[in-house]
Amino acid sequence: MNILYHTYGKVHSTKGGTERTTITVATALTKLYGARCFSIYEAPADTPKEECFIKEFQWIPQKDLEKNAQVLRSIIVANCIDCVIVQGAFIHVPRFRAAVEGITCKVIFAHHFEPQWELVFGRFGKVIRYHPKSVMDFARWTKSIIMYPLTAMRKKRQLSSVYRAAYECADHVVLLCRGFIKPYGVFAGVHDTSKYVVIPNGLSFGVTPCFDELTKCKVALIVSRLDEPSKRLSLALRIWACVKQDPVAKDWTLRIVGHGNDRKLYEHIIRNEHIPDVTLEGRQNPVPYYKEASIFLMTSKSESWGLTLTEAQQMGVVPIAFDTYASLREIITDGENGVIINESDVDGYVCRMKELMSDNMLRQRMARQAVISTQRFSQERIAEMWWKLISEK
Repeated sequence: MNILYHTYGKVHSTKGGTERTTITVATALTKLYGARCFSIYEAPADTPKEECFIKEFQWIPQKDLEKNAQVLRSIIVANCIDCVIVQGAFIHVPRFRAAVEGITCKVIFAHHFEPQWELVFGRFGKVIRYHPKSVMDFARWTKSIIMYPLTAMRKKRQLSSVYRAAYECADHVVLLCRGFIKPYGVFAGVHDTSKYVVIPNGLSFGVTPCFDELTKCKVALIVSRLDEPSKRLSLALRIWACVKQDPVAKDWTLRIVGHGNDRKLYEHIIRNEHIPDVTLEGRQNPVPYYKEASIFLMTSKSESWGLTLTEAQQMGVVPIAFDTYASLREIITDGENGVIINESDVDGYVCRMKELMSDNMLRQRMARQAVISTQRFSQERIAEMWWKLISEK
């Protein structure tokens, strides 16, 4: 079985959740089922080819559908591809469908976000915070503010159309939880549900889930892209500042692992608001940080799956997160393997964090249960679900 994975950027283990998931599943399919995996991407990066891929191809999409189909078809035919898995790029599903016309090759679309989440990237707050760099730039910025309601409506209609086209052109649409099926269909205007398949993300790390209390320190951890509109790390810093006012948090530190466009914003908040015991670690291998940390913080406005939550649980770190997206409760059972806080309940978040910090027995019990619960998402189980979908006639 030859499988071609499409991602926008070149796949690398430290790039993001979609890329880590791609590597995890491709590696497991290769090891367990003898699959031969290939990668095709648009945005290059100065990173080595991941071992799970036999070959990588860079593709520059054209406006002409026929030219795209010819380029993609030549790759698919030359490498005897049996299945194309489009990782999140709605717009390319019709292009791959055209490319496999008349040959035996499946096209599977995997949606790695909560339905409609793409709209958050164009929200008004982001537009209004822009700083014009010239008189002409100021004029364009002013126009974008005035036209924002119409622009937002047009973008929503366009996105709905793209959702619908992806569903119609794919053989299957893979979502991360059952709670995403209805929102996808309603937004896309699709009443049929026969193409949906639910496959959660598997564990990122190919190690046996474990809790070692000897390695655990008084460390709270965030592993995240530094992107304020979606991840809301300013809220996490606000929560941390409140927690640190209590003597129970005296010896605790917060480490933030990740990179992104809003690093300077967070540096500014930490410095100007005198928030203590916080370090921005940058882009790092998160495993050593998970091994040391005892509590994991998430403040996202929404997530697709929340891959870092299962990563934390796998390494015996107790996660605490706002109840902002459907798949969260498929990962965390409140009070057993993590903590769920009602959206916007900052006081509740602070209170539960201090409870975890002060009660070592509670923290260890929940950490052990978190480790056990992640077996549902073992790489072997998730790979089996993918293999069944890919290989069915």
